[in-house]
Amino acid sequence: MSKQTAGIYVHIPFCKVKCIYCDFYSITEQEHQREHFTNMLCKEIELYSKQHQFDFNIDTIFIGGGTPSILTPFQLNKILETLNKVYKLESNCEITLEANPGEAPLIKLKSFKSSGINRLSLGFQSLQPELLKFLTRIHTRDQAIETYNNARNIGFENINIDMIFSIPNQTQKMLESDLQTIIKLAPNHISAYSLTVESGTKLNRMVKKNITIMPKDDDDLNMLLFVRKFLSTHNFTPYEISNFAAAGNECKHNIHYWKSDPYLAFGPSAHGFNGNQRWWNVRSLDEYLKRLEKNKSPINQSELTSNSMRFNEILLNGLRLKNGISVNKLKSINSKYKLELNHGLTKWRDKIILNEKSLYLTDKGIPFLDSILLDLFID
Repeated sequence: MSKQTAGIYVHIPFCKVKCIYCDFYSITEQEHQREHFTNMLCKEIELYSKQHQFDFNIDTIFIGGGTPSILTPFQLNKILETLNKVYKLESNCEITLEANPGEAPLIKLKSFKSSGINRLSLGFQSLQPELLKFLTRIHTRDQAIETYNNARNIGFENINIDMIFSIPNQTQKMLESDLQTIIKLAPNHISAYSLTVESGTKLNRMVKKNITIMPKDDDDLNMLLFVRKFLSTHNFTPYEISNFAAAGNECKHNIHYWKSDPYLAFGPSAHGFNGNQRWWNVRSLDEYLKRLEKNKSPINQSELTSNSMRFNEILLNGLRLKNGISVNKLKSINSKYKLELNHGLTKWRDKIILNEKSLYLTDKGIPFLDSILLDLFID
């Protein structure tokens, strides 16, 4: 029997500008620390492998941030070489790099491709100048399209484009115009997320002070449903609530998350999971570097996951997938899964289906997912 596969997430915290909506750990104006950070990140990878067994084959690596493309090709290559040395990477390993338009020039893209990056995730977010300015994105519409075309021209065969909707003052007409432009580019994958107000962000402070008024919930839902219908009509399968793939181009790494599979995580603030235990690193670059300089682990905390926690996490993540959750997976965590789910299934009978193979949302259920989950979770 072949080993279970797993993913690796690598967090690069550096950014030129901190976007108003971003709650991921990121820092600006720290260019002088990038080389030292790269060395300490590689040390973390090696240190973890010596201290912890992780008996899975690695079939995905996702390098996110922050802005990972801000690293030099040499720094990125060193990280990938370290991962390849320490862990068993499958020959067809999906290796994704997040990149911001305007911050990934042609010469860098060529070097990234030579390093083994085979999937790019480009943060367009919008193609409307006024919305890009509001989001504090520092690229233009033309730079977004140019970066995409450069990546295609040098041979990247797997490209995702990230988009945001429900931005204040964004109309459906604006969103449709952007999507029309994007489908003509023919990316392999499109992620489209609603702009959410996260605690601790500049956007959160703007909303609290009534500087910014967010769209109403009904308007947000209507945009989500519009995006799903529009992209489905143009042959992008909505295999997850907010993710759309041309045939055969689903993001393997994110599927690991949605299926609650194990994954390793490196870098400040990164979270990992080995199937039984979750852990997370310190959310401070300075503390992260200090610990590794002393050959100490940057893990801040960890927790064992109970069966009820695992069951609820599988519901939380898996019901986002079009195909839902395997019955065998539910059964392996809780043999009484049918009894546990009965109340929620009865209450939401036309919005969630349990058959012999899987538990999944119907299209009618998508707007009610949060409420459905509350009725399915167990104590």
